[in-house]
Order: sequence, then structure tokens, then C-alpha cells
Amino acid sequence: MISDQFMNTIWVFYEASLTPRTRKEYYNVVRNFDKIIGHDPLSLSYEDAMAYYHDLLDRIEKNRLSYTTGLMRLSVMRSLCEFIRYHHESHGLSYTNHFATISLPDIDKTIQQEELPTENELNTLLSLAKSSHDDKAFLIFSLVIKCGLTSNELSSLNIEYIVQDHQENICIQFPPKRRQTRIIKLPAEVAELLNQYVDQMEIYEGPVFINKRKTRMKIRDAERILNKYIDLGIEQKSIKKHFTMQTLRHAAFSYMLKGGASPEAVAKYGGITTKWMSRYRKVTTFETEDQAIDYSIISINTRNNTDKSNI
Repeated sequence: MISDQFMNTIWVFYEASLTPRTRKEYYNVVRNFDKIIGHDPLSLSYEDAMAYYHDLLDRIEKNRLSYTTGLMRLSVMRSLCEFIRYHHESHGLSYTNHFATISLPDIDKTIQQEELPTENELNTLLSLAKSSHDDKAFLIFSLVIKCGLTSNELSSLNIEYIVQDHQENICIQFPPKRRQTRIIKLPAEVAELLNQYVDQMEIYEGPVFINKRKTRMKIRDAERILNKYIDLGIEQKSIKKHFTMQTLRHAAFSYMLKGGASPEAVAKYGGITTKWMSRYRKVTTFETEDQAIDYSIISINTRNNTDKSNI
């Protein structure tokens, strides 16, 4: 339980200096630490810091927590405990910030095939949402799997962003960022799903996706929806592993590449720079392993000589 001493001597400074949103994020990190360790960071041992660190690693490895969120939580704890150290020393007390030297290991930016959901797992995910008559989940999954939308784009999607191009294709046009306009052409079946959902929900303005509180769906709300059906699929043994919205987005780009789209076209469609497309190369070339050609007993002679035979 977070102690009154922590609230009155440390948190009071954060209460006064942080914006409401940042203050809430910081407090959630403190509460998470307290839940895992059993007390707030006012008393911090090396064992406490390492236990929290290993919990973050375990959650990231099991796709229960994104790497970015893990970095954020560790950064908050490092900053918070540094403030506690400063506060204690200014009052003649000792305190060691054991988070000062702890950092998460770098992750391999290359996507491995085994990390991505299989076609059967994607089909299961959609089938479970369909059989549950969960049109919202079905549409969300479809927009990620077919179009590579991010959780943030799903959350920020307004009805006003849905437009038609000159060929009457349904598109999503997000407001410009850094003078760059992102326009996403929807496949016909996804466009139909979106139109049906908008009509059914009678959405005339504002966010397309809302939560149970009738407010805009947050990023974590979308992850909860995904986890719900993944857990159900794992329970039924039709899904083998957990994956995130980000993983679904990676799968979407991989299937675009496998279908023949150029890396430049996929990068433009996904709103990413072409330098990041290299992370998909291993995924899109795995089919070339162990093909029939690998078993041929004929060798080609590549040496330069007068022999007319090249085999």
C-alpha cells in the first residue's frame, strides 16, 4: 500500500508540478511498483529494483507489455527515485537510487516469422469476434490485419476522416502531421464493414470507436479487446501465443510484401520510412528455405577455364 509518508513528502511535489495526464501516468507507475513489490519506492532495496526490472522483462517477453511502455515505466522509476534521493539527502538522510544503473536491453528490430500470428490464428481471431457478434472487435481487427492501422490511429479515427477518392474508393484521411498527409485506401470488404458499422452505431460525428463510458476508445482499450479474444483462442487451443496490435500491423505489412507490393509502396501506405522496411525482409523470404533446388546433386562450375562443360 502506498504510504501516507510517500504521499505527503514526495508525491506532493509531483501533484503540484505535473500536468493532469502526466501526473496520472506517474501515479499508475508508482501503483504498479507498489503492487509488484508490496510497498512504495520510499524504501528501495537493490532486490526491489531488480524484482521490478525482471517483472518488466517478463511482461515484455510474453507480449503483455510493449517495449516502449516498459521503457517509460523504468524511466519514471529512475526519475522518481532520483528525486527521492535528492529529497532525502537535503534532509540529512541516505537513499540509494538502485534504478540509476538499470536499463532494458536493446531489442532486435528484425521481425522473426515465429513472432507473427499464423494465417490460422488470424482467422481464429476474426472468427471468434464474428461468432460473438462483436462487430466492433471484428472491424478493429480487420483494419489492422488488412490496412496496418496503429492503435493510436484506431483511437483517433473520426467519422470526418472517412472520405472517397475520385474513383469512389473509401479512404481514411488523417489530419496532416509534419506537413505529411496520410491517406489509407480501404479494401472493398473492409470499406463495407466500416460503412455497416457506422450505420449500425448511428455515428454522425466524432470518434468511430468509443468505450463503455461512451467516450473515445483509448489505445489500451483496443489492446484489451485483442487480449480478450487471444485468451479465448488460447483456451480453445486454436491460438498458440499472445501477440499485440503492433504484431498484427507487422503481419499486415508482411502480407502486402508477399503479395508483390514494393517496400516503398508499403512504407508509404503504412506511414513509415523505407529504412524500417528492412525489418520485414526475413519474414517475407522464409518461403525460400528448403525448396526442391536445395536437394539437387548437380553443381555448377563457376571457374574460368577452357572446359566447355559448366556442370
